[in-house]
Amino acid sequence: MASLDPTSADLDHNYLEANRVLVAFTKRGGYHERRGAAIVSSGLPVENLNWGLLRPPFDDVVETAAAVRACFAPRLPHRLVFRAEHLPALRVLESAGWRHRAEPTPAMTLAAPASIPPPPRGLTIRTVRTRAELASYREAAFLGFGYPAASAGLFLHENLLELSHVQLYAGVVGGAVVATSMLVATGAIAGVYWVATIEDQRRRGYGEALTWAAVSAGRRDFGCRISCLHASSAGFPVYARMGFAHAFDYEHLHPEP
Repeated sequence: MASLDPTSADLDHNYLEANRVLVAFTKRGGYHERRGAAIVSSGLPVENLNWGLLRPPFDDVVETAAAVRACFAPRLPHRLVFRAEHLPALRVLESAGWRHRAEPTPAMTLAAPASIPPPPRGLTIRTVRTRAELASYREAAFLGFGYPAASAGLFLHENLLELSHVQLYAGVVGGAVVATSMLVATGAIAGVYWVATIEDQRRRGYGEALTWAAVSAGRRDFGCRISCLHASSAGFPVYARMGFAHAFDYEHLHPEP
């Protein structure tokens, strides 16, 4: 696998770009950058959808964190995100009212393979190209993540179909979308997002197949050398078996209630 050290900032950039395209076109959402931080705001009362990524330089992290916090309405849940390697430089924020929780999100990488395994029998993987296909895709994605399907259009919106560096993949069984993934290509990095399978279709290898579809397209269509993703506790062993390596963790700081 290619060394991660020179590209950790590129992985941050891919992560931010994926979130930017999801919130930039929403009515309440916004994305902007400032010295020391990039801020993603959905405008919705969901902590995972409102956050600021802290990054060097850490010359005044208390002021930077305060500026991030000011971007959110007083009662809108939010958090700070940062690579675990930066935790020592950010400890001062705990005395400023931020709480560190041991809930790391693993970032994993894979050098782009020349070939991928075939999908399971009966599964057809299609690139989402039309509004009708997008409607089925986003319903399956939100159901797979346990999110309310009625909100899917806020983030998996039609503008995604017009972005040249974003591709959506639908896994179809019996004419119905049962699994999803999304590719966001930034330079050498192919970011894999929205890997989801609806509940009654799990443990059949569909999520793994949709991950491979995004990995393969990153190499084939965009010339990406490295694929990256952020793993849940359940997904981590699956991705490790596929050959993804644990690169680093994203840690979180939460404001006092």
